Amino acid sequence: MKESESSFDVMASVRDLQAFVGGYVDKIYHPTLDHLILSVRTPGEGKTFIHFKVGRWLYRSEAGHEGGKQPSDFAMMLRKRLTNAKITAIRQQGFDRIAVVTLEKDGTWELVLELFAEGNIILVKDGVIVQPLTSHTWKHRDVRAKREFLFPPPVPDPSSISVEDLFKFLTTSDTDLVRTLATRLNTGGRYSEEICAKAAVDKRRMANELTVEEVRAILEVVKQIQNDILSKGAGLIIQRDSIIEDVVPFTMRIYDNSPTEQFKTFSEAVESYITRLPKPKKEKPKESVLESERLDRKLLQQESAVTKLLDGAKKDQLMGDFLFENYPVISSILSLAKKNLAESIPLNGIKGFVSYDGKSSVLKVKVNDVLVELDAKGSVESNAQLYYEESKKARKKLDGLSVALGETRTSIGDFVKGQTKLANSARPKHAETKRFWFERFRWFISSEGAIVLGGKDAKSNDMLVKKHLQAGDRYVHADIHGAPSVVVKMKEGVTEKTLHEACEFGVATSKAWNAKVGSGVGYWVLPEQVSKTPESGESLARGAFVIRGKRNYSEKLLIKLAIGEMEFEGHRKIMCGPEGAIRAHSNKFAVIRPGQMDKDAFAKSVAGLFAVPIEEIQSILPPGDVKIIEQVGIVIS
Repeated sequence: MKESESSFDVMASVRDLQAFVGGYVDKIYHPTLDHLILSVRTPGEGKTFIHFKVGRWLYRSEAGHEGGKQPSDFAMMLRKRLTNAKITAIRQQGFDRIAVVTLEKDGTWELVLELFAEGNIILVKDGVIVQPLTSHTWKHRDVRAKREFLFPPPVPDPSSISVEDLFKFLTTSDTDLVRTLATRLNTGGRYSEEICAKAAVDKRRMANELTVEEVRAILEVVKQIQNDILSKGAGLIIQRDSIIEDVVPFTMRIYDNSPTEQFKTFSEAVESYITRLPKPKKEKPKESVLESERLDRKLLQQESAVTKLLDGAKKDQLMGDFLFENYPVISSILSLAKKNLAESIPLNGIKGFVSYDGKSSVLKVKVNDVLVELDAKGSVESNAQLYYEESKKARKKLDGLSVALGETRTSIGDFVKGQTKLANSARPKHAETKRFWFERFRWFISSEGAIVLGGKDAKSNDMLVKKHLQAGDRYVHADIHGAPSVVVKMKEGVTEKTLHEACEFGVATSKAWNAKVGSGVGYWVLPEQVSKTPESGESLARGAFVIRGKRNYSEKLLIKLAIGEMEFEGHRKIMCGPEGAIRAHSNKFAVIRPGQMDKDAFAKSVAGLFAVPIEEIQSILPPGDVKIIEQVGIVIS
């Protein structure tokens, strides 16, 4: 079920809003923090409305706001400046999930509507932020009043990218095609599957294995989708089992066998879709309701703090990526800066120059409208590494927050666990499956048949490396503080595919799961690179190891696992591991991500489904609550 618009959807929404160009803003409403409504007078049409659900939906509607509530300060600020302003343009920013409404009234204004992450509304005049709905500060972007407005680092725009550039872009990925398109090209999951289907390219192919002709076919499909969206302007709601599943702006091949409901415009479809979304069921315990509400508020505050920290880490990661994506330009800037500094020539002649601090050697330049801070004495690689290090530091700060967050969730779950315990006492008893030696650790069997082991705590991390990391094996770790040690027991026929799965496993079983991070980075090394001997003057905590030498990275690994039934050495086992490994061994499985479904409630359902003790399921699940995103051959209630 779709919860927000993708870049293609934003394109369709912006197309629908073109009817407002030439109209005048009549009034502005802000009924809730996440809902902005613009009443617009359009010549010949009267009043119609632009609705913006912050971070999620943008659409045109005949329905407005009933009023009766005191306008918010933000609404009053917008009314003061934009009432009777003429809308001169509405556009999508590149291929980002950002819409920009340009208005004229005593000068030019831009109302920036952001549909990514938590979303935002930013009023801009003459390139300077007048007021954002919410303020954020990142190393490369300061979204605060009276600051220069900058868009986030752009994603590649399929409408202008060449086949050669797209080929280079895709072949730098270390994951499969469908996930690369969804996350790095910003197309979203369902549209990525549609692109693969129409281009006749296996979605599970590794992106770096594609040929130029396959990339050409993919780009042609993407441009055809863009043309369909811009020329047809339709809207469809997709159903599965009488439940709404998706809302899309064109007919999609992946939904050929699904019932569809057609609308004249995408906006009409979106409006109908979001009014029919099921309300989340919040069943509170009958006892201690006030305490539960207090803990919920505390949890919300802590999660907000985690989100802000993660946003900073993500933006620094993106900026590091941005430097590499614009390598020739950045390299040229740095070369010229070093030459000018050596010859005592001012740096203000450099293209895109903003400022230079001689004491810190920090050079600020604009590259493709993105403000970049560079160490003028460094290289592209060293500057990118500085951003990556900042991202890593931010993730380390999550440790304290993760502990507090865990404690709060534990408190919230006490009552529920008590109820679960009572219910479990009446459940049928099941015999456990055959137990193997490796089950004292976290484990999975890779798609190529290798046993992969992971530590559960500091003690088992020590035991795993000291007793089971042997010559010829591989050591795997996530680039996240507090992640488990993972050992791949190598065997004949095992390739990089297993090592990639092991990296996915290490990331997903780390603290990243409870922190609800979207993705992470893992790496593998040889046994001889792993040491318990610290550098001189340093010490190592129990379960920690020193890695020396080259690390082989797998980046942008989605925090995701699967659980299913498989057979090992003639015995039935229930395994939880990377999706690729589960798909290779099981015909009955569920794919899960971090979510709001109680881990124990999920374990109970899975245990009943596979007729095994609940303790067997609890021992293999990731360290936190879950969300089911796909089920194959089973139905988990």
